[in-house]
Amino acid sequence: FTQNFNTNTSMGRLTLNILLSFAQFEREMISERTRDKMSAAKKKGRFIGGRPALGYTIDRLGHKLITDPDEAKLVKEIFELYIEKRSLIEVTKILNSRGHKTKSYTSAKGLKYGGKDFQNTSVNRILRNILYTGKVRYQNEIYNAQHEGFIPSEIFEKVQTILDKNQLNPNRRERVRGKGLLSQILRCEECNCAMIYM
Repeated sequence: FTQNFNTNTSMGRLTLNILLSFAQFEREMISERTRDKMSAAKKKGRFIGGRPALGYTIDRLGHKLITDPDEAKLVKEIFELYIEKRSLIEVTKILNSRGHKTKSYTSAKGLKYGGKDFQNTSVNRILRNILYTGKVRYQNEIYNAQHEGFIPSEIFEKVQTILDKNQLNPNRRERVRGKGLLSQILRCEECNCAMIYM
């Protein structure tokens, strides 16, 4: 506000409070409209921003995801390896031994992200990402996406079944090898996986 109010008087305090209430109301209305627009875009399967997943690049003019053939090949390899090995730790070790890196991305502001060694949490995030089937998840609902998927639904579902089974049975021998003293206590905020040492 540019106008001065005498808050020593009841009228001045009332006027200031009314103006503050309207400002708060306007902020909340803008937030609600923004959320509604984002919700509508998600339900239409549109990409609404953020960093692209491994396997995709961003078409900044069309505001959509485009398949990156080389990265898509790596994502397919990750799914195939997990079906074969049935272990996040084993898949992570193989990927790093072959020199693969996580998604490397430069933002519009020139900030660089990714391009690091894989961790079991980053592998898990890829395997859980329904984006690769050509769909998007929003508020526990699945919608058809506007981008092209390259992982068949049956492969994706098979991987989810194995992941869920492994989560329910955490004491399998090959999984115990990577467990540390606090692995049942420390968990990843993003995917709820137990922390392990590599």
